This record gives sequence, C-alpha cells and structure tokens, in this order.
Amino acid sequence: MSIAFIGFYFIIRGDSDKVTMQRGINIGNALESPKNFPWDVKMSNKYFDDIKMAGFDTVRIPVRFSDYTSDSNDYKIDEEFFKKIDGHIKYALDKELVVVLDLHHFEDIMKEPQTNKEKFLKIWQQIANRYQKYDKKLVFELLNEPKESLSPQLLNEYFKEAINIIRKTNPKRTIIVGPYNYYQIDYLKDLNIPKNSNIVVSFHYYEPNDFAFQGNIYHKGFENLSNITWEGTNEQLEYLKKRFDTVEKWANKNNVKVLLGEFGITKEAPEASRVAWIKAVREEAEKRNFSWAYWELASGFGIYNQVEGTWDEEILNALVGKR
Repeated sequence: MSIAFIGFYFIIRGDSDKVTMQRGINIGNALESPKNFPWDVKMSNKYFDDIKMAGFDTVRIPVRFSDYTSDSNDYKIDEEFFKKIDGHIKYALDKELVVVLDLHHFEDIMKEPQTNKEKFLKIWQQIANRYQKYDKKLVFELLNEPKESLSPQLLNEYFKEAINIIRKTNPKRTIIVGPYNYYQIDYLKDLNIPKNSNIVVSFHYYEPNDFAFQGNIYHKGFENLSNITWEGTNEQLEYLKKRFDTVEKWANKNNVKVLLGEFGITKEAPEASRVAWIKAVREEAEKRNFSWAYWELASGFGIYNQVEGTWDEEILNALVGKR
C-alpha cells in the first residue's frame, strides 16, 4: 500500500482502492446525543445532499454507540439503532462522500477505562463485522477526544487492541486515532502509531479558547463571554502557524497523515472575526496537506439552517469558496 499527495488531497492506495479526504464537515449534536434525549439537530439524509452540493467531500458522523449496547457481556448494539446508522452511511456513500464514523461521547470509558475496555473493543468488533464489505470511503474513528482517567498509556494499549480486531475483517480500512486530552496538539508526542500505512491521526483546534467558545452554554466558564474578536494580526497568525507547525513536524517524524477533525467558532462570536479565523485555520491546514472537517453543521457552531436548508454563505465561502 502506498500514499501520495495531489494538491491538498491525500490518497491512500491499496490495490484498486482509493480514499480521498480534503474538505469535510461534522454533523454534530445529532447522533451523539444521549439515548432518548435528542439534542437540537434532527438527523436527516437531506444534509448529505446539501453538504455534497456545497462543495464538501467528507462528512464526519459522531455517534454515541456506547448508549445503545446491551447490559450483557457481549455488549450487543441495538439492531434498530444500527439499521438507522446503516441508512445514513449508505446514503452518504451513494453521494460519493467519504464518511468518517466516529465513536463519540463514550463518557464511561473516560472515567473508568479498565471497567469499560471490553465494551470498547466489542463495539468495534461489531462495527467492523457489520461494515466490512462497505465501500472503502467509510472510515473508522476509534474514540473521540479521550480524556480524564483514560491515560495516554492506556489509550495506546486500547487503540492497538482495537486496530488488531478491526484488521481481522477490514485489512485495508482507513482508521483514525487521536491523542489524549481532547485531541490536543501538545499530547501528540504521547501517541503511539502502529506501523500501518492506513492510520490517519486527527487533532482538534479551538484556540484561543475564549474566542472559540464565547457565549456557548455547553462550555462551562465561557457562557458569559462576548464580543471577543480575532483580527488576524501578525501575532495571531504566527501563533496559529506555530501550533500547526508542531503538528506537521510530529506527523513528518512519524510518517503519518493528518486530519484536522474539528475546528470551529461559536455563532455568538462577532461574525467578521469568525469568518477571518475559519479562513485562516483552513488555509494553514491546507498549506500542510492536512485534510479537515469543520465543527459543525447546524448547532451552536453551525453554518447551516436545518429548517430552511440554507448556508451562512460568507462562512461557507471561507471554507470551500464561492459556489
């Protein structure tokens, strides 16, 4: 298997197989909500139509599989929920979108990792078995934003075991992993990457935090912040470049490809600053051949009106250019 760059795209080659990721978006606050407690984004296949038409080629779908397992030792995932996910994946793949299936908000494993290790592995065994014959444009992301008691050491151990399980049925499937403490850049150095050319490493970027999270009620300590701007000054741009340089150097040293899996600004931020930051982050990612996925579609950081089916055209332009 070989990897080559074309423009900002990275292509993973294996036999007649190709997976291309460039510009993506997350469908957040939908399928990763707690069981029986829907959040503010109602999942719809229409999103995939509009995402494709807007100029994105990748969609990341966060899913809270951990809430839909049985209490028995096999941790069987609820079949009706699985069928629901099947439908969304198939629809998106039919639109020729790359689909990143992301195990999101598995909160129990963060607090009690050893107690929940077997559940984590059984979830991935089931997902891998179910989707083994799906198009290679379906990508598996093992665990979103590990934190708390799931230490870097344990994380490396769990990732290795999960990858070994997946490879039994999906020997060529692209797999995404990310570092401890919310996929933070500074923890990349603690991440061990298996010697496998089909592993992509993700990081998330919401810096400066007070700007990115201002006014957002779901981020404690930031809900009362407002009118914080980002002007794209030399100092601000140099900081951004330095942070992305750190990622690039680490990736080159470890010979892995990079996905900026989340970056975004709350809708409470001043619009001009929001547009400037999003454009700057996207440009710095592309300069380094990082693929990316904006957080997120239609909720607190969103750029799409789920009722009207319309986009914030200025921000969309900052991401994918004028349509």
